[in-house]
Amino acid sequence: MEKGLIAIGALLLLLLTQVTPERVERQMENALRRSLPAQRVDVELDGAPGLPTLRGKFRKMTITVEGLSLRGGQLLDMLPIQFTSKPEKEGRIGEVTILLRDTDYEGLKIAEMKAQAQTVRFDLEGSLRAHRLVLVSTSEGSLSGFVPPDSLQRYLAERAKKEGVEELQVTLRDGQVDLEGRWSVVVDNIVLGRLPFSATTELFPANGNEVHWRLQRATIASIFPLPANWLQERFKNLNPLLRFDLSPLQVRLHTVQVTPKGVWLFATFTLAPLQTSSP
Repeated sequence: MEKGLIAIGALLLLLLTQVTPERVERQMENALRRSLPAQRVDVELDGAPGLPTLRGKFRKMTITVEGLSLRGGQLLDMLPIQFTSKPEKEGRIGEVTILLRDTDYEGLKIAEMKAQAQTVRFDLEGSLRAHRLVLVSTSEGSLSGFVPPDSLQRYLAERAKKEGVEELQVTLRDGQVDLEGRWSVVVDNIVLGRLPFSATTELFPANGNEVHWRLQRATIASIFPLPANWLQERFKNLNPLLRFDLSPLQVRLHTVQVTPKGVWLFATFTLAPLQTSSP
C-alpha cells in the first residue's frame, strides 16, 4: 500500500513538473503563428511550473509581433487578441505586454506600438483554440506608438493625392508639420492649373480615439497668403489621419507629440463590459 502511494505521488510529481510556463508559451506561439499575417511571433511567459501553470496563473506575458499587416479587414480580426464573457478555463496574468513592430496599418508603417495592462483575466483553453489571447477582463491599460518621418511622408503623400495634391513633401519640426506641394485646381473635371503651396499644420487628438490635423498658416509660392477657410476645408477632408477602432476596447488618445525624429502617440484603454446573450 505504502509503495503504491509512493508510486502515485512520484507519478503526480512527474506530471506536474512537465506542466511548465515554457510549454504553454510554445503552444501560444504556435497558435499565433498559424493565424497572424506577420513575419515573426514570440511569446514569453513568466510563472511557476506545476499547479500554477495548470490553473493558468502567471506573473507576466509578453507577446512580440513583427511585420504585422493590418490592411483590408476588421482590425480586431487581425490582432493577437479576442474577448469573451464566458471563459472555458479562466486564468490570470499579473501583467500583459503586447509589442507590435513594423506594423502596416492601412498603409501607415508604425515602427512600434506597445500595449500594457495589469491584472488580466483570460481564457486559457479558448486562447489555444482561437489562436489568440482571449481576454475576459483587464485593468485600465496604456497604449503608445511611434511613427518615423519617412513613413508619415509616404502615408500623407498617398492620402493627399485623393484631394488633388501632388509632389507633397513633409517636414517634421517640434510641435508642427510643414508641407509643400502643388494643389490642382479642377473645374468640371478639367485641371485649370496647379498651385504651388506651403503650409504649417499641427496634429492633435480628437474624438477620443482619432488623430486629426489642423491648418495653422499657408501661402502660395511662399508669397501670397491662401484663404485659410478654403484650404482648411480640404485638410478636413483628410481627417481622421488615424483612428484606433478596437471595440470593445475603449481607447482614449491623450498625446500626439511631433518631433523631427517622428510622431509619438500615447493613449489609455479600458475593456467595456461584454454583452452576454440570454439563454
